[in-house]
Amino acid sequence: MISSPAAMTNCRRCGSLILSGYSEGVWVRVDTTPLTPEQELQALLAGRDTYDLHPLGLPRKPFLWHRTSFRIRGERKWQVLAQHVCPPGPHFPRPPAEPVELVIPAGYSTPDQPPF
Repeated sequence: MISSPAAMTNCRRCGSLILSGYSEGVWVRVDTTPLTPEQELQALLAGRDTYDLHPLGLPRKPFLWHRTSFRIRGERKWQVLAQHVCPPGPHFPRPPAEPVELVIPAGYSTPDQPPF
């Protein structure tokens, strides 16, 4: 199954800021707001899938992994995001822009002047 780093872009229908990319072979679009366990339960009851945001690779890029029942029962290690659903009503989105690839900073930077 193909997974790709998530890129930040605007929804083409409503104009909201979203993350989009391939998650285990399926193209997904998720909201950028992390969910609490209670909000995740509400999203699941509303029929929205949830995803873990994993920082993988070098440089570290965000990957989305679908939260199965086993992942939901386990410990939360990553931010949890819900599938994007456009709000009701008329939408007037701005013209689509190029997606922005994200890089997650990790670790400590090495100083130019070592202490010895």
